[in-house]
Amino acid sequence: MENSPHDPQKTPQEWSKHCESASGSIRRPKLPLSPPSTVKKSSQKPLNSVPRPKKLLPELQKCSSRARKPRLKYRPEPNTVFDLELYVSGARNSPRCNESNAQFLRYALQYSKRTIVIAGAGVSTDAGIPDFRSSDGLFSTLRGPGVSSGKDLFDYNVVYSNAEMGLRFNRMITQLHAKCQEVSPTRFHQMVNSIAQEGRLRRLYTQNIDALEDQTSHLQSKIPLEKPFPTTIQLHGSIKHMSCNKCSKIYHLDPQLFKSHDHHVDRDIVPLCPQCAEFESVRAIAGMRSQGIGKLRPRVVLYNEIHPEGDSIGNVVLQDLKGKPDCLIIVGTTLKIPGVRAMCKQFARQVHDSRGIVLWVNTELPAKNLEDFVECIDMTVVGDCQNIPVMLE
Repeated sequence: MENSPHDPQKTPQEWSKHCESASGSIRRPKLPLSPPSTVKKSSQKPLNSVPRPKKLLPELQKCSSRARKPRLKYRPEPNTVFDLELYVSGARNSPRCNESNAQFLRYALQYSKRTIVIAGAGVSTDAGIPDFRSSDGLFSTLRGPGVSSGKDLFDYNVVYSNAEMGLRFNRMITQLHAKCQEVSPTRFHQMVNSIAQEGRLRRLYTQNIDALEDQTSHLQSKIPLEKPFPTTIQLHGSIKHMSCNKCSKIYHLDPQLFKSHDHHVDRDIVPLCPQCAEFESVRAIAGMRSQGIGKLRPRVVLYNEIHPEGDSIGNVVLQDLKGKPDCLIIVGTTLKIPGVRAMCKQFARQVHDSRGIVLWVNTELPAKNLEDFVECIDMTVVGDCQNIPVMLE
């Protein structure tokens, strides 16, 4: 029997021939919207096709495995002491400088990805910058008539109490500024700079005012402190700058402005701010009331004064705590400053919550009460911090 006009078994070609042979009065039937199941789809791939995402997955996995932090195989008992000097000298069998503890120290420095460093004067003494509390530190060498301790020259209430103390303060500042202009970053500075260059340093908090970090490539600070926050936070300011106590204008420190000799007693010991002086002259010409001229002082934070950037530093610390650091290095400091001591405790707790590592590096053991205060010190490294890069090599 002949196929009907609507027979579904006809191919498209047969439908076409059938319609051509039919009468013109017969309407051409509509073809199906989709081709019949008998039509084979072309297997040819389009040119310039985009690679499938699954082909990229193995390469991504390779990159991830290369960047993955290796598993820590050994963790010493809390507050373990490691004698860095003995180890560098070649004594490797002593309990205080065995190879397992050395490998733990290397692991912390080479594989930690979110490192926090809190540094004190001990990281700069190798450059020729004196510390404060050692036998040949500033507190001892600055003693003199009327000054029982050099600490008085870092006390805001003492420094600006009379002209004589002002002269001594200016003399100390100009000498320290000249010394900082001559020296270069130490090996420890360069090691921390390398960690920053690798993208593994979250922040360097320094109590030093020498600004040696600004001579490196990746430890730059920023004055004034503002977002985006710099790599290095100068907790106590910088001796390379001065600022006005009235208008807050910041200048590069000019030692010639600070009178430091006895024959300058009758002159202005504290220099006047040029910007304030210019504003006053303009106001005088305009017949406006005088508002006074501010005075310049080194942009360093002294005892018994409010930190001018305390709130900004607090914001940086809060941001870094939220970043879950995995390593804290407390180096070259005895943590006598209460604010810095409290900051170390906060970071130590956060690092241990992230199963990270806390290191104490100094030439002397920490006091027992300080060790108990920080709570979470994994290893106390006794020795010169400049030998840590030597150990890594």
